Amino acid sequence: MDLDLTELGIGDGIWEVVATTRSRDGVPNAAPLGLRCREGDLSILVFEPSRTLENILDTGRIGVNILQDPLIFVKSVVGDLDNSYYTDFKGFPVINGAEAWIILEAKLMERGEAYLFTLVPLSARRNFKAAHPVNRGFNAIIEALILATRYSIMDESERDGILRCIEHMEEIVRKCGGDREHEAMAILKGYLHRIQELEDILQ
Repeated sequence: MDLDLTELGIGDGIWEVVATTRSRDGVPNAAPLGLRCREGDLSILVFEPSRTLENILDTGRIGVNILQDPLIFVKSVVGDLDNSYYTDFKGFPVINGAEAWIILEAKLMERGEAYLFTLVPLSARRNFKAAHPVNRGFNAIIEALILATRYSIMDESERDGILRCIEHMEEIVRKCGGDREHEAMAILKGYLHRIQELEDILQ
């Protein structure tokens, strides 16, 4: 199917979603997963051992659930999602109340420490006026921005720690963000550099 990913809030980058899968016996499973998008092509990396990987290999299908509920992300890791959290879309288990669902065919491309699958959309539905997938790159920009605003008021002894934290956030942006996140980080680093230059002049 032709799918405009931007209508679901998905652009280039890695988007944190809750993936749903189904066993051969029809038992649903959910787990957080990074949905990779590059120029409209979707893929995932799945590590073993996991029920998600086993189910994808068995059925060749995966559901992507776009949502921002932290409880569902956490409960999908610790195994506390009972059947009341699931509903059915096109014969496949998805998460109740998600902002959007995508059912995809998963094609195994590489097998190693992690399994790389390319994804082909089969069906999709946006359940609300807009969908807002979680992007770690965007979140890292916000964290780095907060740290940057504190830099000039911190003691010298604390500034190295702030810069190390910002460098860590930059790595997340580089890995998970899209063009706008990369541009935002470049602007933020330029801002910090100007502050440091000004302080050197005034000393």
